Amino acid sequence: MIIHGSALSPFTRKVTLLAMEKGIAFESRDLNPYAPPDDFEAMNPLKRIPILQDGKFTLADSSAICGYLETKYVDAPTLYRKEPTAYGYTLWIEEYADTALFTDISEGVFRPIFINQLLGKPIDHAAVADALLNALPIRFQYLENRLEGRTWFAGDRLTLADLSVYSQMVNLLHAEHLPSTDSYPNLMAHFKRIQTRPTAEKLHQSEIAYLGQALKVISDRNA
Repeated sequence: MIIHGSALSPFTRKVTLLAMEKGIAFESRDLNPYAPPDDFEAMNPLKRIPILQDGKFTLADSSAICGYLETKYVDAPTLYRKEPTAYGYTLWIEEYADTALFTDISEGVFRPIFINQLLGKPIDHAAVADALLNALPIRFQYLENRLEGRTWFAGDRLTLADLSVYSQMVNLLHAEHLPSTDSYPNLMAHFKRIQTRPTAEKLHQSEIAYLGQALKVISDRNA
């Protein structure tokens, strides 16, 4: 089984963490959507990552991939809840993370800082400031309220909802713009709870190495 994607993609991160939590053996292969291979469109006509290859079977979209892995590996730890309201709520929080949180973190902070530099463009400080001041507090407060009196978003254990939110917020960690614990104690306690899991720790170390190489390319280019 192969997961094609980028180490810094929150959607690749979500799929990878789910596979790791379920103990699924897989190989990660880097696929840069800004410099894609010739067969990228054949693998996914939407030209997005991640993409899963399981033998002769190819599947795109992180939510579809997570659902596939969950139902194929039924004997592994489950990352969905069977109870209808908890199951539905897991899907909702995943959607909220994949759309609203992604837009304001990746497009508002991560891309203006890192992707701009990788593409030879200056950092868009105005876009970052706007996202941090105006857009993200709304997202954080919503999630903060959903965690009031809870350890996890959906029920009493880790689910895909938790991995989805965490996977988006890691890019704020890389950008050194995580929200403060004082302002969002529930959300940041939740983030730390996942960050210290062995799966997340292992994946984060590989991301730091990947980002370090990318920043070195930028530094060498500007030298």
